[in-house]
Amino acid sequence: MSILADSKRLASGEIGHEHDDHAEEHSERWLISYADLITTLMVFFLALYVIELAKDRDLQTKKFEAQAATARAQSAASQADNVRRAAQAALIAQLAPLSDAHAITVSPSSQGVEIAINAKVLFASGDARLLPESLDVLSRVAQVLAGRSGKNILVEGHSDSVPISNGKYESNWELSAARAGAVVRFFVDKGIEPHRLAAVGRADNVPLVLGDDAQARAANRRVTILVQY
Repeated sequence: MSILADSKRLASGEIGHEHDDHAEEHSERWLISYADLITTLMVFFLALYVIELAKDRDLQTKKFEAQAATARAQSAASQADNVRRAAQAALIAQLAPLSDAHAITVSPSSQGVEIAINAKVLFASGDARLLPESLDVLSRVAQVLAGRSGKNILVEGHSDSVPISNGKYESNWELSAARAGAVVRFFVDKGIEPHRLAAVGRADNVPLVLGDDAQARAANRRVTILVQY
């Protein structure tokens, strides 16, 4: 009966149609797998794209923050430089009467403001004791510097290149250091805080004027007072 029924179904075409349906269904399964693969790849590349966008956004944010920090630092440095220049200008203006009277020389420097006083105004030749006529100039300088609280003051003694020949100082090193120390002691007596002050002897190693004539030697014998900013 089964063989006869199959023969009838074959004769009627039913079995052929079923075979074709199964074959067609099987042949279309790869399309589903392919579609799944395409979808997975699309999701994968979208994820990569999102990750790259996040990285780029993070880099841009860091770059912006770095630029902002640099701008703030430059602005702060510029403001500090302006404050420093204004303070230097104010000090130079306060010392202008002495500078105009040629008692001192005042000039800005990379480290602050430098005040130079010729040694002949302060000391006798070969000596480190302050002359009485120097006290008025030094007192007026000290009065100005005392108001600059917190600013360090470096006092440097300078000599000419002629070796000293007296029994009190063995060389220009000792003489120049003693002269710087005398000015520092005077400033302390006038109320300038000792911790702000330092005395250095330079001998003839930092000449103001090159040359060995009398005029050059006279210019090189000096005391400089550096108010540091």
